[in-house]
Amino acid sequence: MFYLSVALAAVAALCALDLMLTLAVLRRLRDRPDGPAEAGAGAEEGGIPVGATVGAFTTVGTDGVEITEHDLGDDCVVAFFSAGCPPCRRRLPVFVKQVAALPEADRRAVVAVVVSGGDGSDDFAESWEMAERLAPVARVVREEPDGPVTTAFGVQAFPSQFAVRTGFGAAPRVTAVGRAALAAQPVGSA
Repeated sequence: MFYLSVALAAVAALCALDLMLTLAVLRRLRDRPDGPAEAGAGAEEGGIPVGATVGAFTTVGTDGVEITEHDLGDDCVVAFFSAGCPPCRRRLPVFVKQVAALPEADRRAVVAVVVSGGDGSDDFAESWEMAERLAPVARVVREEPDGPVTTAFGVQAFPSQFAVRTGFGAAPRVTAVGRAALAAQPVGSA
C-alpha cells in the first residue's frame, strides 16, 4: 500500500508539473510580438498572394471621400487592423510610427482599413479609436468583417499589410505582403 501511495503522489506531481509547463508555453506563445499574422509569415494564407490582382471595391473613407481599387495609385500600401485583435493593438503603434516617418506625399499612398470585430459596443468603440489613431498618417476606411476592401484583398488574418502597384492604368496587383509591404514599397512614387 505504501508503494502505491508513493507512486500515486509521484504521478500527481508529474501531472502538476506538466500542467504548469504547458500554461507557461501557452502564455509565451500568446505574448510573442512576432506571431504569424504580425510578422507577415503565412500572410498569403491570410489574403491574396503576391502577384494577384486586387478585386474590385468601392467604399467611403472616414473623411467622406470615395475610394475604389483604382484610387490606390501606382504605389500604395493597404493595411488591415481589426478591433478586438491583440496582435493588431500591438502592431498599430509601430505601423503609425513607421508611416509618420514617411514624407507627407507618401502618407497619402497609405490606406488603413479598420474592421469592426462584431456587434459588441467595445469592438465598435475600439474600431473608432483605431481609426482616429490612423487618421493623421493614412486614409482610413472603417468596415464590417466582410466589407468591400477586406473582401477585395481576401483578408482572413489580422493585422495584414499589402503593397500594391497599378502602373500604366493596369489593374492593381499585390507586390509584397506583411511587414515587408511597407518596407519594400516605393510609396507615393506616382
